[in-house]
Amino acid sequence: MAKTALSVHKQGDTYVVDGLGSPSGALKFGRGMRTGTVTMGGRALPIAATGRLRTRVTAGEDAILCLDGQGAFVPGSGAPVEWRTSRPRRGRYHAALVRGSDLIDFSLARSDGKSVQISVDGHWDQLELIALAGSFALLSRRRGDTYLKMAFAGIVSHGPH
Repeated sequence: MAKTALSVHKQGDTYVVDGLGSPSGALKFGRGMRTGTVTMGGRALPIAATGRLRTRVTAGEDAILCLDGQGAFVPGSGAPVEWRTSRPRRGRYHAALVRGSDLIDFSLARSDGKSVQISVDGHWDQLELIALAGSFALLSRRRGDTYLKMAFAGIVSHGPH
């Protein structure tokens, strides 16, 4: 089984994929990192994170990709996939997309906001789109967690005087 190492990193105000030869796709976030646009081959797809903790991600007007637990789907074979996320541990955000024995593993360090590390096992159609969407999910989740921490700190610091 082929194993590929990729990374999605910030380049200016967009994120691009390294490790695929000559990638053409890019991810640009909207305000608050809850929405954005994935551009591939001249086609722009809206992408959004929904839910209180930003745990569900969809790409495309008519959702050609969805990362949402066992309800996940990606372009390709139509085989069932599962999007697994976990709480941040030891300074890392982690998620995995699983299809049978095929796996895409995503990892983001809290301290490195500019790069998502991706390990790919097996063959995946539209891998660049999946890599950008999975990276969007982790980066958006981390931003949401940062907002929650700031709100909590604001509440605690303005307690009884």
